Amino acid sequence: MSTLQVAARVAVLIGAVGSVGLTLYAGRQNPSNLLMVAFAVWVLSPFVLIILLDSASPRWPSLFRPVLHGATLAVTLISLIAYTARVLRPPKAQAAFVFVVVPPVCWCLIVGALAGAALSIRRQSKS
Repeated sequence: MSTLQVAARVAVLIGAVGSVGLTLYAGRQNPSNLLMVAFAVWVLSPFVLIILLDSASPRWPSLFRPVLHGATLAVTLISLIAYTARVLRPPKAQAAFVFVVVPPVCWCLIVGALAGAALSIRRQSKS
């Protein structure tokens, strides 16, 4: 296992636990347990996508794995920075905005990175 693989797996764990922890902390005053569970699942979704893609990646061309691992590190950083900023400086309005927007942004980052790698592989194979 490469250093990047180990770093990516540690990043998924730190990102997932940190994101859920920050989400639950930010919503600690919310009386709805169901809403808090829904938000926790929502913010976990990019990390679940990464885990699913990582488990399928051994069958992919070699360029995809480092790209996925780089995207993993980026998703972890983006999530933790955004959620920490929200917890440290809560907005007066639209308190859940960050927790709603960050997961789809992370999905787009993951898909975009893999699509870019696929285009690169396709161009290399044509030349």
